[in-house]
Amino acid sequence: MRTVTILLAAMLAVCAAGPGLAQTQTQAPAPGKKKVAAPTAPAAPAAPAWPANAAQAIYLARSTIMALQQAVETGNFTVLRDVGSPGFRAQNTAADLAIRFQALRHSGADLTAVAVVAPQLSTPPFLDPQKQLHLVGLFPTQPLEIDFDLSFENVDNRWRISAIGVTTAPAPKGQEGGDKVAK
Repeated sequence: MRTVTILLAAMLAVCAAGPGLAQTQTQAPAPGKKKVAAPTAPAAPAAPAWPANAAQAIYLARSTIMALQQAVETGNFTVLRDVGSPGFRAQNTAADLAIRFQALRHSGADLTAVAVVAPQLSTPPFLDPQKQLHLVGLFPTQPLEIDFDLSFENVDNRWRISAIGVTTAPAPKGQEGGDKVAK
């Protein structure tokens, strides 16, 4: 019992010292020399969160189409709109998006396969002159393939939807169907 008390007292002493333990010791300047403070550089702005690899680009495509699937399934397009860029939100109300994706909703197309099927990008991810990230490709799902043309804007170091185009077509014939939304 006494050992537990001693250990507990030692732990409390360490916790009470908390911030002092994390500080580094500085040496006093030599006599006759002034202590010079190290210059502090201003914080550099964070670099845009460019998808550094295919996995990050795939995540953006999947999460966007899954948000669309949830909107189509529930009829509530508010979250899809709210994850968009300021420009996307200004140009699209939830009701506008519901109208644009009405045919997709009535078709009963299920987009959930994008969660597990790897997309095929028709072009590498690229930035346009307005610094918008574009992802274009398809998810080779059955019985419908899911074609997508997605654009993202970097807002506060996060990629936000700026345009979403999704088309479903019978696979593998490649016939057009579904809905598209432009900017």
